[in-house]
Amino acid sequence: MTVALRAATLEDCERVWQWNFAADVRAMSNDPTIVELARHAAWYVHRIGEGAFWIVEFEGEPVGVVRIDYGKISIALAASARGKGIGKRAIAAACAAWAKPVVAQIRGDNRPSRAAFEAAGFVTSGDAELVTYQWGPSCRRRR
Repeated sequence: MTVALRAATLEDCERVWQWNFAADVRAMSNDPTIVELARHAAWYVHRIGEGAFWIVEFEGEPVGVVRIDYGKISIALAASARGKGIGKRAIAAACAAWAKPVVAQIRGDNRPSRAAFEAAGFVTSGDAELVTYQWGPSCRRRR
């Protein structure tokens, strides 16, 4: 299974919007607000210039997006890419590329995301409605 990250480009804007604002993704998001495409596009153009924003590719096809903002990671995958181990590989690759500590905040009831982050080497700081995970070189050594 080949999972790779590539830098997000302007051509990916609508695709990223579709992944991020799919109803099932929003339902498990910390912020369920849906943003219209025009507003997303304005944010996107600014954001891709800052780096740490990747398209997740599986077998050469784009299937999701992962980004790190100020040390906080977020990921969204197409429904067809979930449950295959793609998320954990993308998360691990993004963290390795970032090479600094990373935090993930995931709803306590979002078991698939929690499992992906745990499999990628994140450790939790406790269970609650919103679970905070941390990743860094010391986390990798503990696993």
